[in-house]
Amino acid sequence: MEENVIIEKVGELVSPLLSEAGVELVDLTYRRETGGMVLRFTVDKAGGITIGECGILNRKIEAVLDETDPIEGSYTLEVQSPGLDRKLVKTSDFERTIGKDIFVVTYGPVENKREFTGKLKWVGEESIKIEFPAGGEVTIPRNMIAKAKLYFEF
Repeated sequence: MEENVIIEKVGELVSPLLSEAGVELVDLTYRRETGGMVLRFTVDKAGGITIGECGILNRKIEAVLDETDPIEGSYTLEVQSPGLDRKLVKTSDFERTIGKDIFVVTYGPVENKREFTGKLKWVGEESIKIEFPAGGEVTIPRNMIAKAKLYFEF
């Protein structure tokens, strides 16, 4: 069975469990890695998700998949948090980071720049607005964003 078909089927099977737990599915992948096939759930919730909560979800997801057996062959199941280096892709990802510092790289120049670091002030379906530490702001069309993530200065 093709990977994207498996991902869709598994996502449908596990979606009610994740909703009941108040957890958002950030990403779901099924791919060959060293040692075999890996089915990886990246999950989050308001306020963040703990390692213990990922472990509990792993056991619950495993029970659902063992019962329904949607994947032929062996695979490793992983449930993980998005971590500090989480990519911002969906509107909900950006909304969760309003007021925080982000780093954005664009596909092409926006106001003669391709990289931006500043506080996320506003999020819309078509664009985001970043305020710079030194003052000023920029509106970046969402379709121009190649990469966006939280910015941490160490």
